[in-house]
Amino acid sequence: MASNTTSCCASLLLVSFLQGAAASAVQAQAPADASAAATTRIGTIQGRGATAAAGTYTIEAIVTAVYPSLSPGGFYVQEGTAASDGNPATSDALFVVQPDAKVSVGDNVRITGTVLESAAAPSFGQAVLTDPKVEVLWPRNQLPDFAMLPAGQYSSTDLERLEGMRVQFPVPLTVADVYSLKQRGELILTTGGTLYQPTQFIDPNDNPATGTTSTGTSNVAAVNAYQTANLERSVLLDDGSAASNPSPVPFIDPSLRTVRVGSTIPRLRGIMGYAYNKWRIQPLSGPDAPSFEVKRPAVPTFGRLDLKIASFNVLNYFNGDGAGGGFPTPRGAKTAEDFARQRSKIIAGLVRMNADIIGLSEMENDGNDATSALQDLVNGLNQAMGAGTYAFINDGGSTKQPNNTDVIRCAILYKPAAVAPLGSPLLDLTPGVFERPPLAQLFTTRRSARRDTLGLVVNHFKSKGSGSGLNADQNDGQGGSNQRRREQARALVQFINQKVMPAGTRRVVCIGDYNANYEEDPIDILRAAGLVTVTPPTSASYVFKGLTGSLDHCIVTPNMVGFIDVHKWNINSGEPLFLQYDIAGAATDVASPFRSSDHDPVLIGINFAGLAPSNAASARLYMYPNPEGGARAFSLPALAASTGPVSLEISLPQGATMLRLQGSGPLLQAQLNRYTSHLAPGIYVLRVKGQGLDKTQRVMKQ
Repeated sequence: MASNTTSCCASLLLVSFLQGAAASAVQAQAPADASAAATTRIGTIQGRGATAAAGTYTIEAIVTAVYPSLSPGGFYVQEGTAASDGNPATSDALFVVQPDAKVSVGDNVRITGTVLESAAAPSFGQAVLTDPKVEVLWPRNQLPDFAMLPAGQYSSTDLERLEGMRVQFPVPLTVADVYSLKQRGELILTTGGTLYQPTQFIDPNDNPATGTTSTGTSNVAAVNAYQTANLERSVLLDDGSAASNPSPVPFIDPSLRTVRVGSTIPRLRGIMGYAYNKWRIQPLSGPDAPSFEVKRPAVPTFGRLDLKIASFNVLNYFNGDGAGGGFPTPRGAKTAEDFARQRSKIIAGLVRMNADIIGLSEMENDGNDATSALQDLVNGLNQAMGAGTYAFINDGGSTKQPNNTDVIRCAILYKPAAVAPLGSPLLDLTPGVFERPPLAQLFTTRRSARRDTLGLVVNHFKSKGSGSGLNADQNDGQGGSNQRRREQARALVQFINQKVMPAGTRRVVCIGDYNANYEEDPIDILRAAGLVTVTPPTSASYVFKGLTGSLDHCIVTPNMVGFIDVHKWNINSGEPLFLQYDIAGAATDVASPFRSSDHDPVLIGINFAGLAPSNAASARLYMYPNPEGGARAFSLPALAASTGPVSLEISLPQGATMLRLQGSGPLLQAQLNRYTSHLAPGIYVLRVKGQGLDKTQRVMKQ
């Protein structure tokens, strides 16, 4: 009995214990359930508008990235896909301000804090959670899926709904600007390739752009629209830090030690952040870390040539007093050591180009004696390539170039073994037009029994950086002093017609720094005079504020088309500024031509019997302007069987016919690249005619 009583008591105790434990479990669970009920969905906080709803909230989400070095430091959280509000119009993420956070990527956290979004710190325009109380619920959770960004529109309206979230770009991206890479660890990326200056393709006063009007503003709206489109397909890649001059410099290729404009990233994933008035991708680590494909171009090649010409802006080549002193100089190197670095890089580039004639701009305007900058450069080239390889054209100024009002000048070098100067040098002596007058020289060839004659003109028009009155920036995309450059273009036409050609040549090549992009007024004035711009708009030589353009051109008399090919060697404009001698200092790669200047050199190949480029079989004829979706090779329109033989005529936009062909459509299409291989790069008008057929199409020869 006692035994039964004991057993009964034990059962009662067990039941009582289980009931108590259950009650305790309920009591223990109650606070958690109450806390869970008090959490707010991040989508509710972010809302559909541009600004998050201020207030104190408790959220529960997963840590997606930690950035202690941002300003302010902290981490991003995002709700898992199943835990979000499911509304694609609202962001599921927030930035938590906590520089000393003790969280890791993948932690599921519960946070109570105050949400704010304003232009001031610590928000800077981004929704942030401040004064956070953070509880790590459990680690190592599956991260939310990446949200796929639109293909090419990155306005605030498009990106607000993704603020703070893990995002992925659906297409490869191209580096458009590297200017802030060293200072702030930032790159500008874009879909659809390089960002061009609007006036490379859009004429402020002509539509279509192949017109030659050089006054008016009838098409400025199209210039502005092009720039708006540029901005909307651009996004900034940050390095996840607010540090100035981060070390090591982020994103650079470990082998080449650079990342260039035009470099690509096949897939970019990151966090969509916002600060300092810009949307910015904060990078991820591990397998999702940004990795760029970086390539540097080899020296352009040509087919068989009679003559190779180079045009090079040498970035204020000043040699001090010519005896190792005289530094700092007015515009060039500040120390003798810096000049030695600059000199070595410039010479490395010129040696590799190995041109027969070289037109230079931004040479020190200090005469032609033994201590001059010009003689110094020739000495360096001859030391590298052999005594007597190069000589310079003496412009007649013992201490300063005649009619030059600047501290820099244009100059010409040549190989005496390849060409001989014909007659005296020519300078435009018209007063009050040029700061740096055009310098011309006629040459005859020496490498063949038949002597051919060519006139070379080197130019350096007024820069865009300043101007007042009529020369003030007119906000038409052409910058300051455009009126001055118009005047200089008109004077250049007169100089060619009245001085250069009467000196003994019908064939003239004009090179140099025109400080005008492809479709700007000064270039239109030269086209209207019958001269030909021998490069397409996609041929670039300069980058300014993330926009690629061409200030350096090869402009020729029409009789040179068919005998000339032109390429720009992009060794400078796309490279980061920190590789330049005056920034890199002792770390300068003095044997490399890359970033030896800020402009790219132009290389010109001439064959007086007719030029067939080395890549004649490759497609170099494209639709112009480029249709949406990128460059597309030109092909003849589909022809009906009744069309019969067709004629094809290719003309310059100014009207001069360069090529006439006749035959069946399939034959012309199959041989089109070969038939047009001799044409110089640039814009042409192509007309196809046949039975019931008459079509005109602008095309671009690359």
